[in-house]
Amino acid sequence: MGALVLLAGILGAGLTAGSAQAAVVTGRIANTAGGCLENSNNTVSTNNPQWLNVCGTNAGQQFSRWADGSLRVQNGCLDTAGGATAAGTRVVLAACSTSTSQRWTFYAAGYVQHQKSGLCLAPLANRIAAKVVVTIAACANVAAHKWVVPALSTPTTTTPPPTTTTTPRPTTTVPPTTTTTPRPTTTVPPTTTTTTTTLPGQTRQVWDSSFTSSGFGRFDDTPWNNVGASAPVIVNSPVTSGAKAARFTMPGGGTRTEIVPTTASFTEGQDRYFRFSFYLPAGFPTQVTSWQLLTQWKNDGTGSPPLEITVGNGNLNLSGGYGHPTGPKTFSKAFAPATTGQRVDLVVHVFFSRDPGKGVVDIWRNGTPVLSGYKPAGGTLYPTSSGTGTVSSYWKMGLYRDSAITQPAQYTIESAKIGNSYAEVA
Repeated sequence: MGALVLLAGILGAGLTAGSAQAAVVTGRIANTAGGCLENSNNTVSTNNPQWLNVCGTNAGQQFSRWADGSLRVQNGCLDTAGGATAAGTRVVLAACSTSTSQRWTFYAAGYVQHQKSGLCLAPLANRIAAKVVVTIAACANVAAHKWVVPALSTPTTTTPPPTTTTTPRPTTTVPPTTTTTPRPTTTVPPTTTTTTTTLPGQTRQVWDSSFTSSGFGRFDDTPWNNVGASAPVIVNSPVTSGAKAARFTMPGGGTRTEIVPTTASFTEGQDRYFRFSFYLPAGFPTQVTSWQLLTQWKNDGTGSPPLEITVGNGNLNLSGGYGHPTGPKTFSKAFAPATTGQRVDLVVHVFFSRDPGKGVVDIWRNGTPVLSGYKPAGGTLYPTSSGTGTVSSYWKMGLYRDSAITQPAQYTIESAKIGNSYAEVA
C-alpha cells in the first residue's frame, strides 16, 4: 500500500452529447490527499462501488457535475448503497433519478456533502491507497475529505444556478441549519478574526460483521493486509451451531492476516462500544513473549496503534502507545487470561481522545467487568506530529504479530459489532 499520486489539476474537456446533455464538462475528481475517484473496474452495473485509485484517463474517472446536484459517470449517477444515510455507507453507481440520495452539495473548501445524510464523500477511514472504497462519513477538516471537481455542466434539461458576484457558494442549495447536524460553513466565513470551518459531528454509529448472512460483505477489500499469510476464509463456527465465522491462519514466521470493517473512522470526542467475540483453539501460542495482536484501533497512517488487544504471557492485554508521534508512551495492561477451547466475548468501550486525561477504555469479558476507567498514557487517539489537527483511528481485526514467532497460529472471529451503548452490542 502506498500513497497515490496527487492530481495537480483537473483534465477536463467539453463534450457534446446530444440536445439533452449540451455543454457537459467531464473530468477527474481528485482527492486533495492523493488519488482520484473512480467507478471501480469501469463497470456500469447497478451498485458498482466507487473507489480511490491512481489518477488516469479511463472512462471510470471521467465525471460530470450537474446543476441538479448529481455526479455522473458512465451514464449513471453516484448514490449511496440502498439510499442509506449511515456513516460508512458505500458510494455506488445507480440509475439516475430524482432521489435526494443522488444529490451532492459542493463547497469551495472542497467538501462534497451528501444532501440526504449531511455526511461527506470520503475514502474509507481516510486511507489514501489504491482501491480503497469511497463512503460517506462525518465531515472532518482533513485533506481526505476534500476534492477538486470538474466545472459545472449545463445540460439543457436543467436550469443552471444563478450567477453571483459574492463569495463562491455551493452550486446547489445550501442545506438548512439544524441543531443536530451542522453543515460546513465555508461558503460564508463567520465573523471572527480568523476564518474557520464548522463541521458536523458523528453522533451515532452502528455496524455488525454479519458473517453468517454476509460473509466478508461488510468488510473492505484490503489485500495488502495479508503478509506472510493467506487471506482469511469464512468457515462454520467451531462453537455456535449454524453460524459462520472468519478463520485466520498464520504460519510460523508470518506477519499479518487482517480485515477492516466497512464503517466510519473514530475521531476526537466520539464514544463507542465494540463487541469482539473470538475462539482460540487448543494449541494457540498464548505464551509468546513478543507482540501478537488479535485486534487494533489503528491510527491513520503508519506506525504502531494507540490501542490494541494482544495475546502473550498467557494473558489478554490492552496495549499500545509505542507509535505516539511525540515519542513512545507505551503501556500494557493484562485484563484476563488467554483461555483456549471456548468462545470469549469482549465488549470494549472507548472514549476517543488524544488528551490522556479524557481518553478512557473499559472492558467486559463474558459480561463481567475486567478493566474500568483505564486511561492510556498517550490517550486513545494520536495527535499529528505537531500535536494539533484532526486525527482518526479505524478498526482492524485478525492476526498481526512479530515475524520472529515460529509457532503457527489459527483462530476464528465469531462476531464483531459497533454501537453507541453497551446494550447495543452486548
